[in-house]
Amino acid sequence: MSDPKISFVYNSDIRNNGTATLAFNSVKHQLGWGDKVDRWRPEGELPERELYIYVDDGRDDLKWECPGPSAYWAVDTHLGYDYRLWKARQFDKVYCAQKEGAEKMRKDGIKEAYWLPLACNPMAHPNLSEMMSHKNKEDHTWGKGLDKKYDLAFVGFLNEGDGSDTSNNRIEWLDHAFKNFPNSWLAWQCFFEDMAVRIIRARLGFNISIRNDLNMRFFEVLSTGTCLLTNTSVEGIDDLGFEDGKHFVGYKNKEDLVDKAEYFLRNPMERENIARSGHEKVRSGHTYDKRMQRILDDFQIAA
Repeated sequence: MSDPKISFVYNSDIRNNGTATLAFNSVKHQLGWGDKVDRWRPEGELPERELYIYVDDGRDDLKWECPGPSAYWAVDTHLGYDYRLWKARQFDKVYCAQKEGAEKMRKDGIKEAYWLPLACNPMAHPNLSEMMSHKNKEDHTWGKGLDKKYDLAFVGFLNEGDGSDTSNNRIEWLDHAFKNFPNSWLAWQCFFEDMAVRIIRARLGFNISIRNDLNMRFFEVLSTGTCLLTNTSVEGIDDLGFEDGKHFVGYKNKEDLVDKAEYFLRNPMERENIARSGHEKVRSGHTYDKRMQRILDDFQIAA
């Protein structure tokens, strides 16, 4: 067996459930690279490869430098820009999950900085029919059904923001939403299929971004087939062709959140039509295998 052609590099001590894992698995499984791709921690000397892909892993304290040819997917430029700018100078090409981050990096001298949004992975974020036929369905559902029992569901980190005008206090937003809709479900430290089960059981999958970022949850809720209720004060939704009222339900402020949720809870046919359209949209063009194929194409790397 020949050595792998590409290596993913990331530290999973903090975020074993995150983008890096999904990106690696998408190349290995969805793109069919199998043993031609492997994964290493960002430390020491690595074996020679045709390409190294370093994915943001939640660590801002790693001074290790990646060998080349190399690509960097900077997932969190909205949370720690200075470190990621320093890191970006070490790579041949840089991809930023936030549109604003890519634009800022180009202004700061990173000529090959590109916007590469987050995405979903159908294996990790299944819809109802996929979950019903999942080989480990009973483990993920605890032997219970997948009927829609809750009005809203949120699965994610409870972040208070930094107090600035551009930062959302997620706890404050969740408190407002769940006080108005007490038949709702909040979960954290819950990932992949376990996350999908909670969203599938809800009529609306709730999202509030920490800043103006098009976050993971936007794509993941759509992937589960549940109607997405999300803030519209983010960059990139229009650029990707997602339309408010067609692919998701958007809100502008706390009052609008309640109004929109009440309306679509009363109108299930409209809600489910939007959910179906959003699901088709995200699965057709916004999966991790497509994001990774973009990087491989840019470097002209084939299996």
